[in-house]
Amino acid sequence: MQKKNPDAKHIVLVIRLLNGRSGGAERIYCELANILEDEGHRVTCLHFDSKPGEPFYKMSSRVERINIYGPPSSWTRRREFFYRFLWSSLQDQADWDRKNTFFIKQLKDYFELVKPDIAISILPPANTPTLLAAAGTSVRVVACNHNVPEQDYDNPLRWGASRKDRRERLRALNYAAAIHVLFPGFGEWFPSHLKDRIVAIPNYISPAIRMPSTSPKQENTILAVGRLADVKNYRQLLTSWATVVAEFPDWKVKIFGIGPQQEELENDIVTLNLQHTVELSGHVHDLSEEYAKASIFCHPALFEGFGLSVAEALYLKTPVVCYSDCSGVKEFVRDGYNGLTVQRSGDKDGLADALRRLMTDKNLRDELAANGPESVSGFTLDAYVARWKRLISQLETVNL
Repeated sequence: MQKKNPDAKHIVLVIRLLNGRSGGAERIYCELANILEDEGHRVTCLHFDSKPGEPFYKMSSRVERINIYGPPSSWTRRREFFYRFLWSSLQDQADWDRKNTFFIKQLKDYFELVKPDIAISILPPANTPTLLAAAGTSVRVVACNHNVPEQDYDNPLRWGASRKDRRERLRALNYAAAIHVLFPGFGEWFPSHLKDRIVAIPNYISPAIRMPSTSPKQENTILAVGRLADVKNYRQLLTSWATVVAEFPDWKVKIFGIGPQQEELENDIVTLNLQHTVELSGHVHDLSEEYAKASIFCHPALFEGFGLSVAEALYLKTPVVCYSDCSGVKEFVRDGYNGLTVQRSGDKDGLADALRRLMTDKNLRDELAANGPESVSGFTLDAYVARWKRLISQLETVNL
């Protein structure tokens, strides 16, 4: 039964692409919609999908969902065609217009007609249009950032090479009532005039992740969990494993996940002669038993917004090996306390050395494992809900 909330608001959640997408941001989008609806708010989810479909993650039937997609106007298409023969800056402008002008118009029309209290946008491709559309209206916008700010705002490989888009991402934040980040330290990246709007709300470990009722026997397994993509750096894990595998013939590596690097990893496994000790295990919804059985969790990622699989592993008492400079992980993995962190650069293969050290020292593994649950005890659903409730309440006092 839905809660009665005397302070109920009409809250709009905005994301650009939703249908069929199984990423972490899409999961948070759907779960946040369900949480806010359960708190008694009226919740509307807006997205801009050119293809029909349904969300990958379950969404309450009481949450309103509207696809506001529309194709570029004939004028925009003609201008884009002619700009191809002119300066690159005009081409860049035309491309930005094609991707964003109608999205912004649809959002602005909705805001002016329906007048929701709050809009929460997810990821830069939705943040910028939402902020520009809400400018001059009464709608307070929370712009949510689910990764390391310098990656989202500076890296041309992350959201596209458009120079205009990178400029607009940062400029549009001037219209935000609040700017969400995952960890307090992430807020230090933003310009000084925006820092009083920064609100840190970390993600949470799902209540579905729990120690199996019958504790499984611990295996000589190194576990890795995440999307098979460059940023997860699993090719380095295979390279490091290849240097120590001969010393540990009774150990194996299991990597859970799917993604664009699948074929490359399969080829590396063959090239490095690791077919008998490495498994690419695909996608599994509940990994609780796998975490509990594994002796080591290895996460060689380049960066993370919030290393959820790492937090889950620690919660289920699996010590972690990772790089010391990995944002979104270094915030809660402490070297010598709940895992081993190693330098990414240098002559030695720090990842291989750390794996070797843990495989040969069960007492150390047990000591690190025992500290895991406490180190992520703050990442609960209750804490997540409380932080959002506090932010929504505070937005009433924000002057636009």
